[in-house]
Amino acid sequence: MAAELSVEELRRIPAFADLSEAQLQWFLDRCELLTYEAGDYLSHAGDPATHMTIILEGNIQVRSDRPDGPFFTLHAGAISGVLPFSRMTAYPNPSRATAHTRVLRFPKQDFSALYQELPELIPRLVGILTDRVREVARQTTQTEKLAAIGKLSAGLAHELNNPAAAARQATTSAQNLFACYRETLDELAVKCASAEIYEQVRALEARATQAVASPPVMDSLTRNDLEESIAEWFRSIGVEESWRCAPAYVDAGFNLQSLQEAVSAWPPDIRELAIYRVSSSIEMAQVLTQMDHATKRISDLVSAMKSYSFMDRTSLAEFDLNQSLETTLTLFSFRTKHGFQVVKEYDCKLPKICAHGGQLNQVWTNLIDNALDAMESDKHRKSPSILRITTRLEVDYAVVEIADNGPGIPVELQGRIFDPFFTTKDQGEGTGLGLDTVYHIVKQHNGDIRFTSSEEGTSFCIRLPLHP
Repeated sequence: MAAELSVEELRRIPAFADLSEAQLQWFLDRCELLTYEAGDYLSHAGDPATHMTIILEGNIQVRSDRPDGPFFTLHAGAISGVLPFSRMTAYPNPSRATAHTRVLRFPKQDFSALYQELPELIPRLVGILTDRVREVARQTTQTEKLAAIGKLSAGLAHELNNPAAAARQATTSAQNLFACYRETLDELAVKCASAEIYEQVRALEARATQAVASPPVMDSLTRNDLEESIAEWFRSIGVEESWRCAPAYVDAGFNLQSLQEAVSAWPPDIRELAIYRVSSSIEMAQVLTQMDHATKRISDLVSAMKSYSFMDRTSLAEFDLNQSLETTLTLFSFRTKHGFQVVKEYDCKLPKICAHGGQLNQVWTNLIDNALDAMESDKHRKSPSILRITTRLEVDYAVVEIADNGPGIPVELQGRIFDPFFTTKDQGEGTGLGLDTVYHIVKQHNGDIRFTSSEEGTSFCIRLPLHP
């Protein structure tokens, strides 16, 4: 009992302000007054939830054990703990005082009497409960979004790192090769007395650099034998760095016979220099091709992220489902290229729909992420992990199916997967809002989402109206 607490002090709590003195006294007679100092725990995660708590003085911090979990602070005047009609049986998060704190605790077992004695208080407590649920949901949703963004940004950084490193390495190589090319160009211009011979070297150079765009396909053994035979011939005619030049000529599609025919007419005093020059030209063309591929890959990734977030579009616009799925898959390429087979069965004639593109990209992201997680969790898998994405037209609806061959969803859990905060993932790996978000986005587009699941895998089918 909190006999040492005055009725007037309790009346300073907004929810109790207009209650009668008798009602306040009845409430106090059933409360316990407790005092905490900064750092003291009021409760730990998992403790039984048995009391409603009224903060009279000080502050209480509630924070998840997870680094990215919800966090909020309750100040004097706040009401927390178990509230009427709450289904909480245990405290999900630890709470501790951040300053000298005094609280009243009203036992849950007296709620039935509270309904009779203080009926005016019940709607206010229900309002507090509703606000609390809304705030926790908001913070958890934000955490889920940040986690998804973090996962995508980490993958994007990984994907960007490879082509960026390749472009940087190619730039360094290009600088060295250009210096060598310029040096041989000057020497060749001085030593080559015949304009005809000089034009032959130029012609071979042009032919070789053009061939780099489509290099010959051959197995490693054949390639090694060809490089060795060309290098041996180069050594026989006095080319000192034959080991460096031979691979370039193989890449340009030359064999020993075609190379001998092209070089045989050159005078011995310029032959080695001309071979070096053509070799440098081939290597420069290869490096420039590498730079082109690397920068194109970077450009494609940036374009995919831009399309994914719809940075330059209004929220409601014509929307290409096939392109949207392809863009989302690009952002997951850092995962799918290792151990996953992606099967795409797109209907190329599928018309565009009017939709909120950024929201539907969230749908694909959540479903693809869940599918990959499900297949990764199957430790006993012997067959390949297959992610299958299908689009098709059904009368006035565009249909998207995202399927995996993971272990499936247990039958006893299938009725709950769209419930908010329900997750089948391990603690700390999911907040249970992904499929809830998917469900609401699809419904906002006047669409329909269904799923089938068995031991052979899970398939989600989304139907979206062409003209919502």
